[in-house]
Amino acid sequence: MPLEMTDLKDVVERLNILETRNRRLQRGFIAALIALSTVILMGQATPSPPIIEAQKFVLKDANGKVRGWMGIIGSGSELALGNVNAQPMISFEVSNDSGDLHFYGSRRSGMNLGVNSGKPSISIADADGQGAAGITFAKTGPSLNLQDASGFSTVIGSSQIDDPTRPTQPSSAASIVLLGRDKKVIWRAP
Repeated sequence: MPLEMTDLKDVVERLNILETRNRRLQRGFIAALIALSTVILMGQATPSPPIIEAQKFVLKDANGKVRGWMGIIGSGSELALGNVNAQPMISFEVSNDSGDLHFYGSRRSGMNLGVNSGKPSISIADADGQGAAGITFAKTGPSLNLQDASGFSTVIGSSQIDDPTRPTQPSSAASIVLLGRDKKVIWRAP
């Protein structure tokens, strides 16, 4: 029997060692699981960026002068950037069926790029009233319009101009129409 008691003591001692190792392993596993869960949950808890809502935003310089704005106009929206006198120099306007990019110069000069109801156009005006030019696309086709300081103008390309000498019908893209100050036809071909 004494031999058996020694064997039993050895078995109990080994069992105690295994149980201690098992508890340490369980604690280590639980700690690793908690650490992993914390990392995963911290990654998911990143705050979403704030949303700022307004009808109009105003951009001011260090002296408090308005230099630009973005806001709602009518049924559309507008982004405008101005000079030190708060005069718009560039604006971008969008509405239901149109978009326009305006470049303003001094003394009422400027340029416009636009699309209205699916029809693109470009227009340019001189600051001193020395003339204007435009390219438009209408139902009848493209045209180039030129106007001088005296009010005379030329339309090259497709147009529909009232002319008492001819029935009103659109001209082809190969036509030229010269108009007087009163916007009456002076000459046309074909």
